[in-house]
Amino acid sequence: MHRTLPPLLVLLLALGAAVPAGAAQTRAYMTTTDFSSAGAVSRIQLDNRAVHADAAPVFKDAVLRWYDGLLYVVNRFGQDNIQVIDPAAGYATIRNFSVGNGSNPQDICFVSPTKAYVSRLGSADLLVVNPSDPAGLPMSSIPLAAFADGDGVPDLARMVRVDRRLFVVCQRLTGFQPSNPSLVVAIDTQTDAVIDANPVLPGTQAIALAGRNPLTTFAFDRAASRLLIGCAGNFGQPDGGIEAIDPVGLTSLGFVITEAELGGDVLGLAWYSPTHSYAIVGDDEFNTDLVSWNPATGERIAPVYQPGGFSLSDVEVNDRGEVYVANSGFVTPGVLVFAAGADNLLAGPLDVGLAPFDIVFDAPDNLVTGVPPEVAVDTRLSAPWPNPSRSGVQLDLRLGAPARIEAEVFDLAGRNVRRLIDEVATVGARVISWDLHDQGGARVAAGIYLLRIAVDGRSSVRRVAVLR
Repeated sequence: MHRTLPPLLVLLLALGAAVPAGAAQTRAYMTTTDFSSAGAVSRIQLDNRAVHADAAPVFKDAVLRWYDGLLYVVNRFGQDNIQVIDPAAGYATIRNFSVGNGSNPQDICFVSPTKAYVSRLGSADLLVVNPSDPAGLPMSSIPLAAFADGDGVPDLARMVRVDRRLFVVCQRLTGFQPSNPSLVVAIDTQTDAVIDANPVLPGTQAIALAGRNPLTTFAFDRAASRLLIGCAGNFGQPDGGIEAIDPVGLTSLGFVITEAELGGDVLGLAWYSPTHSYAIVGDDEFNTDLVSWNPATGERIAPVYQPGGFSLSDVEVNDRGEVYVANSGFVTPGVLVFAAGADNLLAGPLDVGLAPFDIVFDAPDNLVTGVPPEVAVDTRLSAPWPNPSRSGVQLDLRLGAPARIEAEVFDLAGRNVRRLIDEVATVGARVISWDLHDQGGARVAAGIYLLRIAVDGRSSVRRVAVLR
């Protein structure tokens, strides 16, 4: 029987259409700084872009998170605390709690109003706190020293929660240099246990990244059900890129686009659609540019904003289809607004007081919900390799329990190109291969194809680039 992918998935993958459920966000918030002694939180109304500068004082080195109507300020090295600001109370600081002197917190990620995780660059333990407690007393901590490099500290950085799983970046730097392979640790937020990413190997394994020095926020490609993160590698060298992670199979899918293709070190990342998203890149002359790129093909589209100098510090996309960019340079600091997809300037630079550094909207920016499990937890599916390919590709599949396996190839129009497997398999490892021929035996044309692997009806989709 001739089968096609679901129309919505085809639309998202092939056309890259962004269909927001309705613009719920109303404000952009940003930390601002003079980089020496002072910092503040400012805001921009999204409907008319009215600015309220210096709404609340914060530390000079701070990043923002928004959760449940409150702003959580991660005051980093030299302050080492979480500051909670209530916009409904005139931007008053309603709580402020330490996370350990010298611990250098990097991120806070929430499970509920009474449970959150705090990553700290200077500690080998992931902190579990009650952010509603006036003292923010730690509920517990999760030791992650097993994932450290030689200095005993794993350099815990950015986090994202995908439903019940928390993903924590271990940069594993030595003297702030990416001397070691970087990891992502997966944690079950219901039990606070580290999830073994590769049960075949002894011990508890993390997700090993292809790139080093992951320093951007996570983005989520919902159409392909994959996490994305920018790995800068060594600054000034084209050794990094934007890497994809399977949050169910707990494996790296490799680079979606490299720094050589993007045009510089990856310093910022923002998701808009499967065919049009954004990155901040820095070149070897210390200039930062905002560029658009295509996650479906792994190609750079065009430069969007090139102010010159090392001036761009953050980029975010709101649910109205607007790209907000922080220019923290000395010449014309401010926030600029571009039309997502079209890339034309809508407003700015908007003066927000001190130089803008970190931007959030009034919605959780490191929380992904409603992700159906693609494959069973005890199943592992590798990325296809080689990819791109001229002669054939294969994937490694490991089953933790007997299951029915279906493997099919589709083109970007959703047409079924080849049925590879439909059988019941036993526990263990097997290889799924495609020789780049269609159902009739003819070699397929060059282009992007989708490999759909279903295990007991739960699907995972992988992209494959076929070359001439």
